Amino acid sequence: MGSLKFKQKEAGRIPMQQDFLRNNTLPRPAWARRHGRLWALLQALGLFLIAALLAVQLKNGSTYATGSWDDYSQALVFGRMLQMQQDQSAPGGFMGVYTEEWGDGQNRYLYRDNTPVSPEDFHSYTHQTGLQGWALGVLNKVYSVVQDDGVARETMLYTTNAILYYFATLLVCAALYRAVGALPALAWLAAVCLAPGLQTGMKDLYWCLWIWMLPLLAGVALCAATLRRGKTPVWAVMLVGAACMVRCMCGFEFISTYLILCETPLVWCWAKSLASGRPARPWVVRMVAAGASALAGVAAALGIWLCQGVLYYGNWKDSLENILGAAGSRMSVSDNTVREGVTVLGVLAKYLVQDATPALTAAGVSLTLGQILAVTLAASVLSAAVLLMLRRRDTLAALAPMLCVWALSVAAPCSWLVLSKAHSDIHSHLIPVLFQFSAVPASAALLAALIVAWVRVARRPRRA
Repeated sequence: MGSLKFKQKEAGRIPMQQDFLRNNTLPRPAWARRHGRLWALLQALGLFLIAALLAVQLKNGSTYATGSWDDYSQALVFGRMLQMQQDQSAPGGFMGVYTEEWGDGQNRYLYRDNTPVSPEDFHSYTHQTGLQGWALGVLNKVYSVVQDDGVARETMLYTTNAILYYFATLLVCAALYRAVGALPALAWLAAVCLAPGLQTGMKDLYWCLWIWMLPLLAGVALCAATLRRGKTPVWAVMLVGAACMVRCMCGFEFISTYLILCETPLVWCWAKSLASGRPARPWVVRMVAAGASALAGVAAALGIWLCQGVLYYGNWKDSLENILGAAGSRMSVSDNTVREGVTVLGVLAKYLVQDATPALTAAGVSLTLGQILAVTLAASVLSAAVLLMLRRRDTLAALAPMLCVWALSVAAPCSWLVLSKAHSDIHSHLIPVLFQFSAVPASAALLAALIVAWVRVARRPRRA
C-alpha cells in the first residue's frame, strides 16, 4: 500500500515539471541519476569556476582596470576591517572610521599600510547593522595569514566580491536556461558583463552587490523546490526571510526593490500556470507566504539593529531614536529635511528619461537606461500586436511569464524612487546601478526571448 502511494505521488510530480518547465537540463552521465546531490554539487562547482574565470578575465578585482565606486561609503568598511585587524572593538560592533569625516578616504590608506591606530579614535557608524563590515573583517584576517600586504588583501577582497556576484548571476542564468532557454540566459549574463556600473560596483566592499542577489535567488530556490516536490517546503519559505534579513543587515537602502525581486520567480510561475491552464491560486498563496517571510526577515534585522544600539547607547530609547532617525532621513515622509522640491515624477524622469549614464557598452557603442527600456517596450508591444493579428495567442501566452519578469524587474528599482525620492535624488551615482542590476539584464533576456519566439513562429507556421 505504501509503495502504491509513493508511485502515485511520483506520478503526480513528473507532469508538474514537464507542463511547467521546458526542462532544459545539461547532459548528465548515467551515474548522476543515482547520485543527484553529487551531480548538483559538481554543477555548482563548475559555475563557481566560471565565475572566478570571469572575475579574473574582466579584471573586476583591479581598481585601476575597472575603477572604483562609492569610495565614500567604503571608508566605513576599511575602518571596521582595520579595527578587527588590530584586535580592537567598540560597543555594538558597528562599522566606522578613524578620522573625523565619515567618507574620508584616508581610512583606506590606514588599512592598506597597516597603520597603528588608537581605539579611542574610532567613530561608530550606527545607521545600519554593518554585517558586511564584520564579515569582510573576518575574511580580511584570514587573507592576512596568506598575504600581510594591505594592497594585496584589498585586491583579494575585491576579487572575492566579484566572484560571488558572478556566481549568483550564473545561478539566475541557470534558472532562466531551465525555464526559458539558452539565449535569454546568455543575454542576461552578457548584460551583466557589458554594464559599466556593475563591472565597477560588483567589487564594492560596502554595497556588496552579490548580497543584492540573495532575495531573488531565494525566490528561485522556493520555486525550484516546489516544482520538484509538488509542494513548498517550510525551509524554502524561511530562506526568503533569511535572505532579506541578511540584505537588510547590510543596509536598509533600496529595501522595496528586494521585497519585489524575491517575489519575481513566483510571479513567473503564476503567469506560467495561467498560460498552461493549470491552477494559479496555489502560487498566489505562496507569494503571500514568501512576502510574509520577507517582512519577518526585515523585522528580525531591525531587532538585531535595535539590540546593537542598546549595546552602544546603553538604553532602548536612544537606540530606537537612532533607528527612526536613520530610517526617516531616507523615507519620503521627511524629504523636506533632506532636499526641498523633489517630486516622485521628477525623480522617475531623472533616471528613466534624462539620465545619460551608459547602461550597456560594447564595441564603443553605449545605450542609456531610457533607450534600453524604450526598445524593449516597443519590441514587446509590437510583437504582441502582430501575434494577435496572426492569431498566435499560444505564442503570446508563452511569452507572458517573461513579460511579467521584465515588468517587475523595472518596477522593483522604481519602487525605491517612489518610497524614497529624496534619497534617490541625492545618490545619483547609486540609482543607475540599481537599474543595471535588474532592469537591464531582464530587458536583454526579454529581447532574446522575443527573438526565439519569432524564430519558432517562422519555422512553424500556424495551420489553417
